[in-house]
Amino acid sequence: MRSEKWLSDQLELVLSKYFSNIKISNPIEIKWGREAKYRFGSIRLIKPKGIKLLSRRSYPQKSVITITSMFRSEGISEKVVNYTICHELCHYAHGFSSANKKLFRHPHHGGVVNRELTERGAGDLIGEFKKWLKTYRSEILKNSRR
Repeated sequence: MRSEKWLSDQLELVLSKYFSNIKISNPIEIKWGREAKYRFGSIRLIKPKGIKLLSRRSYPQKSVITITSMFRSEGISEKVVNYTICHELCHYAHGFSSANKKLFRHPHHGGVVNRELTERGAGDLIGEFKKWLKTYRSEILKNSRR
């Protein structure tokens, strides 16, 4: 089983390899979430709670990426996990769930995520993820017919 440290190391690897030029406007954390069949990752911006804020900029906020615990299994390709992390980092770079300026109206409009990943040199991750997803979906369909 993959650990939290392994997941954090993957985030650092992906950030340095594919996203070295993005502005890190607020801290990014990554963690394993619950097992999910259809949602493999998510990112959200955690804002400070409590007192009314006079200035949001003076209080820290952080982005938290959550990855399905199904990917803790070493039977899932590392490239599939890294694709999922990259996908969420694209949202971060585009201003969704981060303090960065929002670049698009919708986070997935027109295939913007995979286009960005291709431009960043992560095309091999897209291919590996799509191949895995096709197999995964067929297994789910097969199991649901029982």
